[in-house]
Amino acid sequence: MKTKRLLPLILTMLGLTMVMLPTAETCSCEMVHPQTAFCNSDYVIVAQVLRKTASKYPHTDAYKIAIKKEYKMTDEARKLLSDGKLYTSSFDASCGIKLEPSKLYAIAADTEHVGLCDYIEPYAELSLVEKRGLAGVYRKGCKCRISFQQGKRQGNCNWLPFSQKGECERSYGSCVPVGVVKPDGVPIKCHWRRSPRFGQCMAKHGGK
Repeated sequence: MKTKRLLPLILTMLGLTMVMLPTAETCSCEMVHPQTAFCNSDYVIVAQVLRKTASKYPHTDAYKIAIKKEYKMTDEARKLLSDGKLYTSSFDASCGIKLEPSKLYAIAADTEHVGLCDYIEPYAELSLVEKRGLAGVYRKGCKCRISFQQGKRQGNCNWLPFSQKGECERSYGSCVPVGVVKPDGVPIKCHWRRSPRFGQCMAKHGGK
């Protein structure tokens, strides 16, 4: 009797689990280096969030912004940002984000719709290397690739983002071309250019 009474409850819980699982998995983003975000995005800006405002899209939050610095901007991106608004999903499971009024953010994205998979970082929390990278240094390395694949590959800088070295390279490194380039401008060799702060970062964690 107890089993029969529990069966509907068990089936209900399983049903809810099956419904919830896809939602929880909808927001999945690949970790990227700030340089990759810069190079692959249609616009890179520093913007101040003025206020949360009315959204013209359902289930979407809107933020009024003021662009303080513009490092990269395609014509199409300029049109999309012409009303000075960014939109994001109202739901965390759909990669929605929350922005704080009055705060400055470094943003690298493709459209006015942004989320967790875009590069959006509080500007005050960036290292000096990251700030200089967004301002122009990263642009010099856009012909290089930063990838998780280990081993020597042409035009590639190896990166393990979840290692301590990878974290230090994110904040204090950029991938730049060295030596000869191919006729199409693609470099044969790229390497990490690391600031003195990179060494300090590694030493802080035992050099591992």
